[in-house]
Amino acid sequence: MLVFAYRKLQLNHQRNDLQYRLLELTKKLSDMQQYSANIADGSVSMSDMMNTPGSMFGRQMMYMQYAHNNALMSAQQNMAMMQPMIATQMQQMPNPQYQAMYQQWIFKSLYTQAREQVGKQEAKLLNEQEKQIQAEKAKIETQLQMVEQEYQSVKQAEQEAIKLFKPEY
Repeated sequence: MLVFAYRKLQLNHQRNDLQYRLLELTKKLSDMQQYSANIADGSVSMSDMMNTPGSMFGRQMMYMQYAHNNALMSAQQNMAMMQPMIATQMQQMPNPQYQAMYQQWIFKSLYTQAREQVGKQEAKLLNEQEKQIQAEKAKIETQLQMVEQEYQSVKQAEQEAIKLFKPEY
């Protein structure tokens, strides 16, 4: 009889541990999805920052810094490579104000393209992490079902053992 009680206790502990891990994974997945929604448009507003889960705040700050620095460097490099072509086009614009606006427009376009590229990389990484979390959740749910089935079997076996050893007068 004590063997059954001990095994049920072990299974309860195992079930609680699995449920806790499942809860952690669900929270992590939810936080990642919120973070993903915040960065989906390529920029992070103050409202997005306020709505970022605490577990993802550091990652979002690093993403913002990395995306900006990478896009800025890429835009500068591309602008330098395009300089001969831009100079040719600017000869047709006598107004220096138009020339400056044209250069700003090109630089902004290059910056935006590079920023979108970084966003796509982050989305791909998040998607991969989400798949891993989903796979781990499925594995834990399967383990949880197995533990629950074993718990029910042990409980049933305990009831049958009680019937066998119950004294009859």
